[in-house]
Amino acid sequence: MLRGPLIATLVLAAAVAAFWIAGSVGAAHKLAPLEPLGGKPGNYAITLDFAPERFHQQTLQDLGRVVEVKGATVYMKDVEPAALKAIARRYWVDSVARWNG
Repeated sequence: MLRGPLIATLVLAAAVAAFWIAGSVGAAHKLAPLEPLGGKPGNYAITLDFAPERFHQQTLQDLGRVVEVKGATVYMKDVEPAALKAIARRYWVDSVARWNG
């Protein structure tokens, strides 16, 4: 009787865990060239897989200061290291690079 809901719950839990692990691994690959990040805010060029829409810009604005958008790249200032890790975990972020803005 409880077998169906139990299997569905396990499948859902496995999918959530896979999504979380994929985000962590992806963030590590995106941030590897920037190590060490240090403890102070920095300026970064965040390249998305596509031209950012309003949702993406607002999400990034919540994590730092968006200065400019050119094509698929969003230029940000004063991004904390923890916020940069949160940005890199997003599946729609292609790459992260330092920016001398």
